[in-house]
Amino acid sequence: MQITQHENTTIFSWESTDPVGTDFRNLVKAHYKNMQDHNIIVDLSPIKKLQPSHTLEFSELSVYNKEQVNKSFVIVIGAREIKALPDYISVAPTLREALDLIDMEEIERDLGY
Repeated sequence: MQITQHENTTIFSWESTDPVGTDFRNLVKAHYKNMQDHNIIVDLSPIKKLQPSHTLEFSELSVYNKEQVNKSFVIVIGAREIKALPDYISVAPTLREALDLIDMEEIERDLGY
């Protein structure tokens, strides 16, 4: 797993040597404790056979980061279309779009929405 900082955002990127599913979520969760005051992006786009369950693994962290920390949580899924995700999980096809989504959500929070 690669962890990078981009301004006020922490990006967790899946790499081919990383586990998939719950095990990867647990890796992110272990590092999340040190970065929970940041916006979070989890980049799952390199996973060739990405399943809806892989994104649903992050439901708890997503809800916590949005409601308790008042920061964004976005999962990058690549060019795949995943229709079976709940509204509280934000997804983007690219890292650039995930960063744009976070910028928009930051503006909304600043304006009190």
